[in-house]
Amino acid sequence: MYKKDQHILILIQNLNPNKNTLHHALALTKIFNAKILMASSPYSKKELQQTEIEDYISDTPEASFIKLSQSDHEPNSCIEKLNIIFMLIQIDEKTDFKIFLKNNIFNWVLKAKIPTILLGNKTSNKADYSNIIIPIDHKKESKEKMIWASYFGRFNKAIIHLIPAQEKDDIYMKTIRNTLLFTKKMFTQFNFDYKILKSETSSKQIDEEAFKNPSTKESDLVILMTGKTQGVFFLRFNSKKIKHYIRNYPNPILLINPLKDYYLPCEG
Repeated sequence: MYKKDQHILILIQNLNPNKNTLHHALALTKIFNAKILMASSPYSKKELQQTEIEDYISDTPEASFIKLSQSDHEPNSCIEKLNIIFMLIQIDEKTDFKIFLKNNIFNWVLKAKIPTILLGNKTSNKADYSNIIIPIDHKKESKEKMIWASYFGRFNKAIIHLIPAQEKDDIYMKTIRNTLLFTKKMFTQFNFDYKILKSETSSKQIDEEAFKNPSTKESDLVILMTGKTQGVFFLRFNSKKIKHYIRNYPNPILLINPLKDYYLPCEG
């Protein structure tokens, strides 16, 4: 775990006047004692100039401009060099969900070795990250969502809401129970509040349940994990799923790529 300066990388698609992305990034800097790096998205329809971005953040001393290389090793090259713990992107529904996905911001999101926080046009401007919503399915990788959620509990005293799926298959239910047991032990060790919410939903629909659950407020962070679909369908499957959630729900999303993280956040 690094003690160097931690950074949050904002990939700017366009300079939104309400600065919602910057507002969320500032909230994260307070939680993780991090600084903000802001760069023009390599997939922006219009390339933003350095002077435009510097003017945009002129009243935000926590933020600075960075120019990203066009290397195929990005974004992981800058993630490694600059100790970036999250990427943060406001998704542009008009340009980021095209049928042809070659030139698409999700190429970076699904390749990054850190989680990405995704905001949509409906995302609430309230960004205190005090309530975290985690759907638990039958996949073993769900434990990674618990690890990332624990940082919000430890560093921000957030309340973690766990929504376990219900399965008829005993093997699937055993995995879900094991995930809950792992989670309870870890959360108890760090001494922060968590709640287990009832659900009758299967693993296939549990992510949707996380947004629709009566306990979920519009500003609550929902933690999701990318699916296992491989090859050419990996990008298409995952971007289609995220498109649905961003279009229909106002919650910010923390999207994790399993077993890819370079760095874990440390407390300031």
